[in-house]
Order: sequence, then C-alpha cells, then structure tokens
Amino acid sequence: MSTEKQTWRMPLALVALCLGQFMLQLDTTIVNVALPSVARSLHSSTGGLQWVVDGYILALASLLLTSGRIGDRTGHVRVYLVGLAIFAAGSGLCALATSIDELVCFRVLQGIGAAIVLPATLALITATFPDDRRRTQAVGIWAGTGGLSLVLGPVLGGLLIRAFGWPAVFVVNLPIALLAAVLVLAVVRETHEPGPGRLDLPGQVLAAGGLALLAAAAIEGGRQGFATILPLALLAGGATALILFVRVEQLMPDPMLPLGFFRSRGYAAANADGLVMGFVMFSILFLFALYFQQVAGDSPLQGGLSFIPLCGAFAIVGPIIGRLVHRVGHRAPIVAGLFLIAVGALLLLRTGVHGGYGVVWPPFLVIGVGYGMTSTPMAAAVLGAVPANRAGMASSTNNTARQVGGVFGIAILGSLLPATAGSGSHAEQFTAGLHSALIAAAICALIGAVLAAVEIPGHGGLDAAAGGCVPPASHRCGGLAK
Repeated sequence: MSTEKQTWRMPLALVALCLGQFMLQLDTTIVNVALPSVARSLHSSTGGLQWVVDGYILALASLLLTSGRIGDRTGHVRVYLVGLAIFAAGSGLCALATSIDELVCFRVLQGIGAAIVLPATLALITATFPDDRRRTQAVGIWAGTGGLSLVLGPVLGGLLIRAFGWPAVFVVNLPIALLAAVLVLAVVRETHEPGPGRLDLPGQVLAAGGLALLAAAAIEGGRQGFATILPLALLAGGATALILFVRVEQLMPDPMLPLGFFRSRGYAAANADGLVMGFVMFSILFLFALYFQQVAGDSPLQGGLSFIPLCGAFAIVGPIIGRLVHRVGHRAPIVAGLFLIAVGALLLLRTGVHGGYGVVWPPFLVIGVGYGMTSTPMAAAVLGAVPANRAGMASSTNNTARQVGGVFGIAILGSLLPATAGSGSHAEQFTAGLHSALIAAAICALIGAVLAAVEIPGHGGLDAAAGGCVPPASHRCGGLAK
C-alpha cells in the first residue's frame, strides 16, 4: 500500500473503530436518562432498574476476557463485526420489550455484543498504530469519542423520549452499528495473532456465574436486607465461584485470565483503579439519572442536559491527556484524576430536595475533569505493559475491571435508595440514600488515588518485579503469560 493510501487509511480506520466506542458509551448515558420513563411504562421498582443497567454491564464484564482472547486468535475485525450485529439485534429487541423482565433479558444480549466489540476496538487501534506516540494519541481520541457520546447521549435521549418514547433510545443504535460495519469492512485490516490452546470454558462459566451471583446478592440485599437467607446464599455462591475461578486459572495451561501479568505491581494497580473508577462513575450516572427526574422533577430532556458539565469535561480532557501522557507518564494524571473525582463526589453532598442545579454542575465539572484525566492513561498503561500479541487480553482485562466496578457500584450504592418512587417522603429518603452513596464513592476514589500513587510507575511497562521486561519498546516478555 502506498504511503498516501496508508495516510488516509489510518484516520478512517480510527473513525470506524471509534464508532463502536461511541455507540457503546452512548448506550450508557442514553439509557440512564430513560430509566424513570421505563419505570413508569413497565411498572418497575428501583431493583428492576438496577437490573436493566447491571444486566448489560454484567454480560459485558463477564465476556470481555473471552472475546478478547477469541479476537487475539481469530482476528479482531471478524469479532468486531459479529459484536456489532449482536448489539444491534439486542437494541432492536429492547425497543420492543413489553415488561421489565424482557427488557433485562434483551439488555443482556446487548451486553454480549458490547463485550465482543469493546476489546476489538483497542486491539485494532494497537495494530493500526504501531508507533507508541501515535498509538497513545489514538487511544486519547478513542476515549474522547466515548466522552463525546457521553455528552450527546443524555441530550439525545431526552429529545428522543419526548418525541417518540423510551424505545427510541435503543432504535438509535441501529444506524450507528450499520455505519461502523461498512467502514470497518472498507478500511480496517484484519489481524491474526494465533496461539496454542483452547478457550477456557470452565473459567468463563465460573467468572460469569460468580459475578452474577455477587451482583444479585448486592441488589437483593438492598431489597430484603443483607442478613436474610437469599442474599447470604447468593453471596456465598458467588464467592465460591470466584475462588474456584482463580484456582482454575492457575491450573489451566492457556487460561482466560493470565494471572502472571499481575506480578507487575503497576499492571495490577492500574486494573484495580479501573475497578474503582467503574464503581464510582457508573454509580454517579445511575444515581443522578434518577435524582434529576424523581426528586428534582426534571423532564427527560432537562435531566439529560444536566449531565453536560460532567460528560463535556471528560470529552475535552480525555484527548488532551492522551497527547500529554507520553511526556508526563501514567501515574500523575491517574492520581490527580481520582482525587478530583473524590472531591467532586463530596461537593455533591450539598445536593438536596430543594438544592437547585447550581449546587450540582460545579461538582459535575470537577468529576468530569477527573474522569478524563484518569481514563486515557489507565488504558495506555495497561496496553503498554504487555506484548503486542496480548493486546486483546490486556484491554479486555482493564475494561472488565471497569465494568465489574460498575456492576457492584450500581448494585451496592443503588441499594441505598428507596425501592419505589412516591411522594415527598420518597424525596427525603432518596436524598439521604444519595448522600450515603456519595460518601462511599468518595472514599473509594481516594483509596484508588493512594493505590495509584504507590504502585503505578510513571510510564508504561512491566516493572522489574515482573521480570524486567519493558514493553512497548520490545514487545517481548517471557514467562508472564500464565
């Protein structure tokens, strides 16, 4: 391919891959805005709404590692296209749902498609942009595209709900998926990184089952009380499944999650901070989507517009940090970003029944800046810490950490809210639960900041304790794949 064609192919390929990220992130915020409308239309409790969000995230988190592995072995373009088709099918079925149970099931199907799409985007970016500097910038644009969709999602969701009702927030995914598929077929080259061994089906089943049981324990514990039989049984089952998962991964010759990479303290800490960031950010989006409409009395469009300071700041800061992280390293922006998220969460404690939007948007702005400062260097740190042929695994692991954090953030912090919407007493109860959740989120973010400050190296690469290999300079690292 000529240099001129190569020059045009790379930005078009980035557009094609960012469309997948755009669609997945759009679905996050656009669905959150629709939750109160869904509750009224399908007569759902807060627990049902938690499952609408967590069913999607749970499927996404459970399957990311396996889909990344499949892409590493069979080609990421192929799995990207399959994921787009599944996500589009799930979106169409969500729009046709007539009960909350149906909607949750179809959201799970959406999550399966998202799990296939997401790791393929970052892996294909890694293959398309082999230069470390350009790859980091591309990751920043990828993150910024997600931020743009976060900005557009609430506003677009509000407009669609007002004009057509809540099913429209799912129908909008269909043309985006079609455009992404056409562009990928036209300009993105297939990659194959075949490896020995079979898919780790026992590990997949145990991971998915364990996460589902623990999420159910958190949600049902909020509804029934955490000392009752069902939540305790679910908690015990989930913990047992995850313990068995770790043991299986240690014994498998070709595990779904190569635990050896976690010998790198920086790699482990970056993924732990991904868990923290997901726990806090997914929770804030969920909690305030309900607050704006159920307590503040906003319309879906007003509620959507209220998220612009948070999402807009993230969309602006993400690409900027993507350009700077090559110079300043990973640790400083991650620490600063998590600290800002904690500060923003504490500032939101001024929110109340009669507080007004003036007490919400400044903390949202702070949180959005912190989110943008954290997301890009975290992804770059993880990708830079593994050989090139394990990019799918690395991106899947980090995204899994973020999604798992989101599952438990919504399940645990959402359980602090009242079960159903009601009169003035509901608003007071909601505000009390919201404040408790914000305090917990701030503490979690501060713990993540301390962890990053102590454990994450300034720049990417596996630390000496992991064997002295420093990708991406060589992309060769022996003895860490298991």
